[in-house]
Amino acid sequence: MWGKYLIVAAMSLSSFSFAAEKEARVVGGSDATISQAPWQAFVRIGNNFCGGVIISDFWILTAAHCLDTAGSDDPFSLASASSVTVYTGTAETFNANFSDFLSEVDAVYVHGGYSKDSLENDIALVKLSSSVHANASSVVLADTSVQANVDATGNQGLGDLRLSGWGFTDTGRTTSTNTLQIASLSTVLDSTCASAWGATVSGVSSYQNKFFCAQESNVGACNGDSGGPLIWMDPNRASDADNGATLVGIVSFGVNAQCASSTFPDVYTQVSNYSDWIGACQAGNCVNSSSNTVSGGGGGGAIHYYLSVFLLLILMLRREITRFSPVLKRGM
Repeated sequence: MWGKYLIVAAMSLSSFSFAAEKEARVVGGSDATISQAPWQAFVRIGNNFCGGVIISDFWILTAAHCLDTAGSDDPFSLASASSVTVYTGTAETFNANFSDFLSEVDAVYVHGGYSKDSLENDIALVKLSSSVHANASSVVLADTSVQANVDATGNQGLGDLRLSGWGFTDTGRTTSTNTLQIASLSTVLDSTCASAWGATVSGVSSYQNKFFCAQESNVGACNGDSGGPLIWMDPNRASDADNGATLVGIVSFGVNAQCASSTFPDVYTQVSNYSDWIGACQAGNCVNSSSNTVSGGGGGGAIHYYLSVFLLLILMLRREITRFSPVLKRGM
């Protein structure tokens, strides 16, 4: 689908400049308490981390690319359940009592149609062997009727979407945080998103159902936010205890030139399209592998950050994209 000319470059976090590619952290946000995003999960995969979303006491949604342990040009390789741990009920990571919020993992599941090239169907489930922390709670998932209401707000700049995560907090990906960040974004019409991204988005079959786009000036996702939640505050449920919080997207990818791009909206996996798959997995009808996953160059595995040095994978694409990849937390 895209050209697959791969450049691998190692560089310091402080001297960072690159073209557009797929990667994920919250830029332009503010410190949050767990009560502001009680559905937020911190998903650790070996020495990397991603965001996640609590959808029930024992189930976490995240991005499929977070669970890929293979190199960017290698076939998809699903992380073992034993290599994944989940933390819930806390907005602070790596403090003295961080382990109190840990849940072990029983199984991991990736959508069988996930493509490393296009990042379509970039969705996965993590089944816990112990319940989420008492501070945590699940979030309502958008269905197709709710999604239609969200889509109707496209390009109106309402700022009624909530993004949260522990990713980088500046556009150049140099500043990290151990405190959960939260930010407001606005819905971008499918047509506007496809126009900005070109074939990267419009070339995916039924992209209007698989992708959801959001944007705000100087605000957006960045590396480390992958798999985390994009929440719509549904006005029809504003009087509910959760103020209408509804999961519409999972952080997937954005442009590599910088986080929070003013030209390319961030792209999320549209949750409403996967209700049947999520329900089937929770009912026990989901294989514990992804043998039919489309693989190949262009997607890349995790981007590993160690102290101030990280490995940057740059794809020379029609519209180079960077997944908001999992990162290695300083001090881990």
